Amino acid sequence: MTRNHRAALLAAAVLGTLTVQAPAQEHKELGKMWTFHNPPLEFFGAEYGFAPTKEWLDHVRLSALRFADYCSASFVSPRGLIMTNHHCARGSVDEVAPEGEDWLESGWFASSLEQEVNVPGLTVQQLVTTRDVTAEMNEGITADMSQEAVQERLDANREKLLAAANDENGELTHQLVDLYQGGNYQIYSYKVYDDIRLVAVPHMAIAKFGGDPDNFTYPRFSLDFAFLRAWDGDAPADTSPHYLRWRTEGPKDGETVFVAGNPGSTGRLKTVAQIEFIRDVEYPNIMRRIYAMLADDSMPRSRRASIENARKAYGGYLEGLQNEEVVGIKREAERKIREAIAADPDLQARFGSAWTELEEIQAQKREAIANRDMAALQAAGAGEELLEKRIGEAFFAVYGYDIPPDATMTLRLSDGVIAGFEMNGTIAPYFTSLYGLYARWTEFGGEDPFNLPQIWVDKLKELDLSTPFNHVSTCDIIGGNSGSPMVDSEGRVVGLVFDGNIESLGNNFIFTDEVARTVSVHPAIIIEAMRKIYDAGKLADEIEGKGEGYK
Repeated sequence: MTRNHRAALLAAAVLGTLTVQAPAQEHKELGKMWTFHNPPLEFFGAEYGFAPTKEWLDHVRLSALRFADYCSASFVSPRGLIMTNHHCARGSVDEVAPEGEDWLESGWFASSLEQEVNVPGLTVQQLVTTRDVTAEMNEGITADMSQEAVQERLDANREKLLAAANDENGELTHQLVDLYQGGNYQIYSYKVYDDIRLVAVPHMAIAKFGGDPDNFTYPRFSLDFAFLRAWDGDAPADTSPHYLRWRTEGPKDGETVFVAGNPGSTGRLKTVAQIEFIRDVEYPNIMRRIYAMLADDSMPRSRRASIENARKAYGGYLEGLQNEEVVGIKREAERKIREAIAADPDLQARFGSAWTELEEIQAQKREAIANRDMAALQAAGAGEELLEKRIGEAFFAVYGYDIPPDATMTLRLSDGVIAGFEMNGTIAPYFTSLYGLYARWTEFGGEDPFNLPQIWVDKLKELDLSTPFNHVSTCDIIGGNSGSPMVDSEGRVVGLVFDGNIESLGNNFIFTDEVARTVSVHPAIIIEAMRKIYDAGKLADEIEGKGEGYK
């Protein structure tokens, strides 16, 4: 942290007049999950003094990966080496560990290519091309059609487009993606790598240090990484044209950074009436079910961890919606879009009633739930998806690509800066260090979940305790971004995204970055751990580009 930046933060803490945040954008409440085919280059240049070139964008896109259908990843060496999170790979580790061995608890590092273990059924997907098919998807739809007829036409058009894409190029896997709730449609075509082998995972205790108490918090000390490798036949895949180089020293305070990953789902285009229903009815019901499941003491370890994560996540989502100041941002944004629609007779005729119709549906759903009438509930919600499509079309008609679409578990680029934040009357630093890990271990007496593997205790004196551990930025993420690479303006890895702080959970519906932060593993701690804890120097060489790696 620079002296000037530290002074500014201290002034903010005392006076309450300054916040450290990424530069503003006109529709900031809709977030920063930009598509690679329509990034806001002018905005990037104006705000950060850096506008990515087509070559930069293509390189980062082809280096980034979707991991299975629930996480993100990236190529980080010319030999198909894949970086993702430990928590993304845990199911795979459990699946391939030999009977009687617990590789999650003990950690596991291959020492040769022959030792790398194939994970059956696991794939990663590389986004190769995108194509706008909005006109083709809407072909044959007229204003006088019933909801059922519209949906039938959309389904038929979708099937036709995917069949044509498969006929045109059967070597790629094609996905028809609904953006802006159906305001825009794209075909995304992927190269799929289906021979994926486990390479390295640290001990569970260090990967999830702090457990549920520290989940969605910061300062943080989580070594949440895993490495796998894509193979092609009997050799590692040749990814030399596109992989992310490594920057071990990591980012500086205030530096511009980008996250390339696959955020799963957001609801930022939902109407005020919809999020009020979610706040008052849907999320409270989900929370009750979660607590009922957690009351089952016989639940398996991995399942309990997942449910505990859901408890904290949905609790954070709900708390965000219960903040009237945050919802007020949504009300003001909705007022502006509705005024813009009303000012244009054609747009008003096409979209003006959509918000009112959605309000009526939410009222009907509330009444149906109050009466425990599931048939009425289903009937009330039958037309909601097509009304959401009209809302999305309205946003796209007014703002176009100046706003990002909601998350769809497809590749996005999010911009931000490295920055600490005000917290509990003090300041959270932009990075944590090994000093903090051992302090937290000491302060909790080494009791679970603040316990350390014995080797981390034994080798304490060999480590550089000033090594950065985790860091925070103002990038925009959500579930699905786990495992995303964070890169600098040269496209080098400066972080591995694994979480957000508790304040970020409210960003599901309305984005803010005054205190919401993305939490990442610092590249320095990954290398420090490999070289001094796990005797994996050759793997570290491959990652840092200092050597080919093991044979």
